[in-house]
Amino acid sequence: MTRTRDEMPSVSFKTIGCRLNQAETARLRADFEAAGYRVVAFGAACDVCVVHGCTVTRNAERDSIRTARRAKRAPGKPLVVLAGCVVERAAPELRAESQADLLAGQAAKFELVGLLAEHGLPPPAPEPARGRPPRFVTTRAALKVQDGCDFRCSYCIVPLTRGKATSRSFRAVLEEARALADAGYRELVLTGANIGCFRDGRKRLTHLIEAVERVPGIARIRLSSIEFSTVERGVIEHMLNSQKLCRFLHLPVQSGDDEILEAMGRRYTRGSYLEFVDWALARIPLLGLGTDIIVGFPGEDEPAFANTQTLVAQIPFSNLHVFPYSARPGTAAALLPQSSERAAVKQRVAALRELGSTKRAAFARRFIGREVRVLVERAHRGRARGWTDEYLEGLPDGRHAQNEIVAFTPRVVDGARLVG
Repeated sequence: MTRTRDEMPSVSFKTIGCRLNQAETARLRADFEAAGYRVVAFGAACDVCVVHGCTVTRNAERDSIRTARRAKRAPGKPLVVLAGCVVERAAPELRAESQADLLAGQAAKFELVGLLAEHGLPPPAPEPARGRPPRFVTTRAALKVQDGCDFRCSYCIVPLTRGKATSRSFRAVLEEARALADAGYRELVLTGANIGCFRDGRKRLTHLIEAVERVPGIARIRLSSIEFSTVERGVIEHMLNSQKLCRFLHLPVQSGDDEILEAMGRRYTRGSYLEFVDWALARIPLLGLGTDIIVGFPGEDEPAFANTQTLVAQIPFSNLHVFPYSARPGTAAALLPQSSERAAVKQRVAALRELGSTKRAAFARRFIGREVRVLVERAHRGRARGWTDEYLEGLPDGRHAQNEIVAFTPRVVDGARLVG
C-alpha cells in the first residue's frame, strides 16, 4: 500500500562546516528520500533531524553541539543524530553535551537509514538509489571528488577525522556529474578535503575538470580550496583557455611568516607563494584569489604577524577568510606553548578582516565597465542575484529567471557587489 506524503516519515538536515560536508549532506538527503523520507526545513516538525557537524575549529565544534541541543527542542521531538567529523574526535563526551540520540561517525553516517530502522523508524527501501542527486533546490551543487589528507599540517585535525587521502573513481564522479546536470544544476563545485591530490590511475584533477566540462548541461565549474604545492599551476594553465572553469582560485596561505609556516608544517615559503601569485596574475590579471589565514598560531609574535599583514597587502586577494588559531587535541601544534594573548589575537583578526574587506571592494571596482556573467541564483521582485566567475556577487539589470546565465556590465559597486 502506497503511503501519502503526510504519512511518510520526515527528516531535516543542518550542515555545519565546509563544502565537503555540504556535498556529503546532499548524498545523505538523497539516501533518505530514496528510502521514503520526506525532507523538511531544519526547525520544522519532523521525525528525524540530522546535524552534520564539524570539528576543524573549537567554534565549529561548539556550534555543532549547540545545534544538536536546539534540534532536540524542535516541534515533534525528533530523534536527533549528530554525525560527521565532530563525532570522530570525542564521541564518548558528545552524547551528554549534545543530547543527541544517535552519534554517527564518518563511515556510520552513510548507513543512517539502516541504523534508524533499529530505533523504530522505517527501514530503507529495498534498493536505495545511492548516488541519486538531491531534488533541484538551487543552481549550484557540490560534487565530492576526494576525501582525507596526508599532509599532516601541525594544526589540522582533518587527517585524524577523515583519514588518509582517497579519491573517488573517475567514472563515479562523472556519473554523479551527469545525474546532477539531469536534475537541473548548471554549476558544479568540485570539493574534497584536499582536491589537489585527486588521482585515479594516471588521471589528475585537471583531467577530471576537462571531463566534467564535457557533461551536457553543465555551464560552469568551480573549485573548492586547493592546497599550494599540488596542481595549482596546471589549474591556471587550463583556466586560461577554458570556457567553463570559473576564474577563481582559493589557495590557503595560513601565514606570511616563514618560521610560522615551518612550525605549521606547510610545504612552501612566503617567497614561493608570492612567486606563484605573480606568475598566475601575469596570465590571468583579473583572477579572483581567495585565501585562509590563521592568526595567533603558537610562536606568532608582532613581527611574524606584521609579515602576514604585508603579504596580504601585497596580493590582490578578493576573498580573505581569517580565523583565530584553535588548538585541536591530537594535533602536533596542540602540544606547543600557546603564546599569543587572546586580546592581541582578537585585534589581529579584526585588522586582517578589515583589510580583506577593503581589498575585496577594490577588486570589485576593477570590473566597473567590464562585462561579467552571473548564474542567477535568486530572482526577487524583479531583481536577479548571482555570482560572477570571479566569485563576486552580481545584480544584473532587467528581469531574469533563476538558473539563467546573464551577461551584464556593472555601472557601480555597492560594497563589493556589482550592480548593473
